[in-house]
Amino acid sequence: MPRIPLSKAVPGQKLARPVTNASGMVMMQPGAELTAAAIERLSNIGIESIVIVDDSPDASRSPEEVHRVFEARFAGHEDDPWMMALKAIVIRQALRGGGDA
Repeated sequence: MPRIPLSKAVPGQKLARPVTNASGMVMMQPGAELTAAAIERLSNIGIESIVIVDDSPDASRSPEEVHRVFEARFAGHEDDPWMMALKAIVIRQALRGGGDA
């Protein structure tokens, strides 16, 4: 379960560990799904990193789940043809079981 900078978090990712503030108060529980608003709130209270569930696509995932994961990861780049081409390649590789996409 990777620890990532909060700045790299994207909506749809799930927390693997609780997020606590400086005094130890739990701000979000494990299993909670991140939203854009939640990411902004965590940033506003000074949270710098979080531990997320590793949701790397693999052969056991349905095609719908693979698409959902990458739609979230590429959200906000719909107007960039290069990013959309990259997304299509990554999805194709993930559906083939092409390693760590």
